[in-house]
Parts: sequence; C-alpha cells; structure tokens
Amino acid sequence: MSITALDIGTHSIKIVIAKDSKNQTIQKAIEVPNKLGMVSPKNDQEILQFSEMVNNLFHDYKLDQNDVRLSLPEYLVNTKVIEIPFLNDAELASAIGWQAEQAIPIPKNDLTLQYQVLQKPEKKTANATMKVLLVGSYKSLVEKINNVFLNIGIEATLMETQVFSVIRSLDIDGNDPETIVLHMGASGNDIAVINGGMFEFVFNSKTGSTLIDAAIAQSFNLDNKQAQEYKINYGLDQTQMEGKLFQIISPIVDNLIIDLQKTIRFFTQNHPEQKIKRVVLLGGPAQMKGLVERISKALNLEVMQAAPFAKAKGQIPETNQLSFSVCMGLIARKL
Repeated sequence: MSITALDIGTHSIKIVIAKDSKNQTIQKAIEVPNKLGMVSPKNDQEILQFSEMVNNLFHDYKLDQNDVRLSLPEYLVNTKVIEIPFLNDAELASAIGWQAEQAIPIPKNDLTLQYQVLQKPEKKTANATMKVLLVGSYKSLVEKINNVFLNIGIEATLMETQVFSVIRSLDIDGNDPETIVLHMGASGNDIAVINGGMFEFVFNSKTGSTLIDAAIAQSFNLDNKQAQEYKINYGLDQTQMEGKLFQIISPIVDNLIIDLQKTIRFFTQNHPEQKIKRVVLLGGPAQMKGLVERISKALNLEVMQAAPFAKAKGQIPETNQLSFSVCMGLIARKL
C-alpha cells in the first residue's frame, strides 16, 4: 500500500507517492497548478469545486487512495509551546483546555486542540516545570477541507500543519545547532525555530513569493509563469538585466530579512545564553538565485537549502526538489 502525500498551496498542488515511510521509495512526484487559487473552501459551492479538482487529480494521475496525508497551511492553525508547572498525565488532561484558552486565539466553540509533552522532568520537585506543545485549529475550516475528500470517497489518514511536516523532512535531532527553518510559499512564509532538536515557536510572515512574481510581471510586462522563471533563474543576480530585476526583488527580500531578524531577537530574549547558528531554507521560492548568499550576508549566519529527498530513493525529481518538502515530511511520519 502506497502513501499519497498532498500539499495544496494557493499557486500549485504538490503530490508525492511513496511505498512506505521507512524506506521512502518514491514512486511519483507531481506538481500541478492550483486552478482555483485557494487552499481552504469557504462555502458549499467552493467545496464542490474543490472536490471536483481533487477528484480529477486522483483520476488523471491514478493516485492511491488508501493512505492519503494532507497538510494544513499555518494560517489555519495556531501553534504554541507553553511552559507550565509539573503535572501528571491526568492533571494535564484536565488543565489543558484552560491553558489552551489562554494561549490559542481561536474561539472555544471552534477549536480543535491537540497537545504533546515536549519536555518533562523525571520527578516532581518544588519548582519543576514542563514544556507542552499546543496545536489549535479552526474546527469549521478543517471540516470543510475534510469534506472535500469525503465527497469523493476519500478519508484522509492524517492532516497536520505544514511547519511540522517540513521540520520532520529535515530529520533534525538534539545534536543539531539552534536553527531557523524558513519555509517559503506563494502566499506567505513560515519561520520556525528548532532548539535542542525540539520545536520552539513559529512565526508566519505575509511576505510570500506572489509579491515578487507580481512585481516582476508588472515591471517587465510578463505573464505569471515567465515572472516565476525570472525570479528563480536570475533572482538577486545584479549582473542580469542591468540590475533592474535586483532592484525590484531586493525590497521584498529585505522585508523577509527583517522578519528573520525579529525571530532571532525574540529567541535571544528568551534564551540569552544561546544564539541561532544557522538558517535552513525550504519551499519552491527558496530556489531563487542569490537568496542564500543575501540572507547569509545580512544575518552573518550559515544559510543552506534543505535536501528533502536526501534519504529517499526511487523516482526522485531532478529539479524543483524544495517544492516537495512538505510532502516528504508527511511521508516520513510514522503512524
């Protein structure tokens, strides 16, 4: 039985089919345009349109329906790590609802909550504390996405937020340095911090790559596809087009760098004895020429592109691998 991992973005839909989670034998990797331009249907008509689009995908590409895994964009969920006094399992289960009300800005009647203990002392002492990960999602929005698939006879095995998928695709452990994970998308960027191999926090930035595409298209009178090609192939190379492309893209990238600087300051405030050591880039826009060097110079940090297929084998795509980071994280999740 194969795993079908779907990452539905506003610009495109990424799909990876793999034989299993352990060996990650890739059978197929597909990227197609999202003709509806949305990731979350808001009403019954949009649910039907979405269902038809997804049904066509499964039919046209003969996708396995037995183990379908879906990603949720970060704006549909709210993720927080809280530090609370030591509680046993029963006490935590009783108190977690109240804790979520304080930390998760989603109305109680529309909240679906999951939690996981990240760090807990072996024994209770007077001042012992524990860290708990809270993941709250809008029940109404998640149900609409679920209904899209139920309408075509598919019950998703799991749905999880994109940021956890991309972090899993990196296979970071406690020996890795303090890391910013920057997942770049069309409509926004997720900036997460990993410390000691554990998720610390995530910040959503609205500086998505569609802003860059639109600016390029308008300035050079190009269609959207051409603008994206210019962004990836020429990007921040000042020798291209007499530096005009660099001048267009640079202010938008500067806003992204400001968001990264804010993230670093927030981490340092909470951990004065530690420093962010590196930035890892994921997502299709992260392939922009000159981006790694620009961020590295601005932050004075090591910056690298991820390798989501590093442990995979089989039909690995030769190009655009960073676009499939979410899918590879979904596949790597062990049930």
